[in-house]
Amino acid sequence: MSIFSIFRGSPEKQLQRLRKKVREPHGDSSVRVNAAYKLYEIGTPAAIATLLERFTISVSPQTEDEEEKNQVLRWAVDLGEEALEPLKTFLRVRRQVYWPIRALKELVPEEKLLEVVQETLQHLWESPPATTEPQAQMIRSVVGKPTPALTQTVRRYLAEKDDDVTLAALEYLFELSPDEARESVLETFLECEDRPRVRGQILKRLARLGWSVKGFRAKIEESLPEGHVLTRDGAVKIIGQA
Repeated sequence: MSIFSIFRGSPEKQLQRLRKKVREPHGDSSVRVNAAYKLYEIGTPAAIATLLERFTISVSPQTEDEEEKNQVLRWAVDLGEEALEPLKTFLRVRRQVYWPIRALKELVPEEKLLEVVQETLQHLWESPPATTEPQAQMIRSVVGKPTPALTQTVRRYLAEKDDDVTLAALEYLFELSPDEARESVLETFLECEDRPRVRGQILKRLARLGWSVKGFRAKIEESLPEGHVLTRDGAVKIIGQA
């Protein structure tokens, strides 16, 4: 062992020092960027995981924050397949979803991205994090891109007590055909008696899409708020709207 390696310290200590710099929200941007670049150069799974921690903080001004995060994203994508597992782990344990999802969109085919999102949502359902923000963001990132496994997992989130998550799941389902999603949507409406925000959004989308409440008419009709009626065909109509 050379005297230089003694002063440099162990890889673990080196990563600790770089982590502190890359997560420092104050001070010179160049310090964070240089630390991030060193992590990119090291390129081990642990270093990549530390590099991704730049996504967990925000700095001022916002333009500087965006520039730094875009640079980290570019480095993560440049690392290729080596970054895949650290990105998947990040999504499971952190609440900041936007940037990792963007990186994955550039790293893997859409089919693989949807598989990663489905597996992550399944994990978060079984092991709920302290905040539900990641689930809502993740579901919205795949609206309009259904797969059978993803749809099955998203349906579970209709039972989530957080309105934002339930609304994200509904947004996903309303992009499916009535045959695939109608009953789940109507069941959610009936189960959300004390959640006017969720019910209001469901009624708005039902009226816009013209989905029938067939099979649920009596219960839905009893639950309609003022200003809403059902047509003869069982569609929701908002009074005053054409």
